[in-house]
Amino acid sequence: MSPTSTHVHSAHWEAYWSAAGGRRAAVSGDAPGDLFDEVWRAFLTDALSQREAPKLLDLACGAGVILDRALETVSLSPSNGEARLVGLDYASSAAAAVARKQTPENASIHGVAASAAALPFADAAFDIVASQFGVEYAGMDAFSEAARVLVPGGAMQFIIHYRGGGIDRECAENARVLGAVLQRGLFESATDAIRGPDHDGAIAGLKAIYAELKPYLEGEPVAAKEMLARLLGDVSRLVSRRQAYAPAEAVGWCEAMRAEVMLYEGRMRAMTESALDGDGVRDARDKLASRGAVVSAPEALTPKGKSMSAAWLIKTERRA
Repeated sequence: MSPTSTHVHSAHWEAYWSAAGGRRAAVSGDAPGDLFDEVWRAFLTDALSQREAPKLLDLACGAGVILDRALETVSLSPSNGEARLVGLDYASSAAAAVARKQTPENASIHGVAASAAALPFADAAFDIVASQFGVEYAGMDAFSEAARVLVPGGAMQFIIHYRGGGIDRECAENARVLGAVLQRGLFESATDAIRGPDHDGAIAGLKAIYAELKPYLEGEPVAAKEMLARLLGDVSRLVSRRQAYAPAEAVGWCEAMRAEVMLYEGRMRAMTESALDGDGVRDARDKLASRGAVVSAPEALTPKGKSMSAAWLIKTERRA
């Protein structure tokens, strides 16, 4: 994804990270989430223990999943000096949220709102650079930038969207379902049925839309299908009981739900657009190497019990 695409999708992520209570970027408590946590704990335990007062950068940090793991690690190793942790994200709401995280006495945490493709840091500013489902959103220049700010011999690890993998396919299916909701005009038709002069005609149109959307509930269950089932029920109840609601309130709900679906669809589409295939991940590795990073061959991460890979793993070779 290019920096321009990052800007186009930024509103989707700004709204996401601004949501009450915050959200986690990574799956957690399932097979991929457990695998990613295991990978990060091993990497951070090794990388943080080898450096005095380490400086760590989490690129496109989102909710700060990597920063959480780093804080856990440094809290168990108080003798290594104060760790300086920085979370950078294009969404200012995400950067502000990570800056509010609680830290142990031997760590500080800072949030920076900026693009990963143009980092506002000097060369060799960080001992450790990491990212989970983030750096790839900013395009190939972001990989060059990541290597630029890493000290020679520093540690780097990225978990990246795998094109055609399990998570990518789920995101694509979510985007397909949500796109259908928007294209069929579910909320516009509901609004017409609530306040339009041709109520009977609007109801007939709404029934046709229901018939077109119901097949999207079939097949492998994904989050967007659960959302669609809930929306179909909510819209049906709203329209059938429209006289129990103030028109402005009912229409406002339709507009709010349409906006939420648009943001959700945009995030899913951004995920699929950022996913890398084999050639893409090798290009990313070459970008890192061009800046002097010594990087191992990319590895596909496949959760236990799954036949489909979930993500790519790119990391620097371990120091002896």
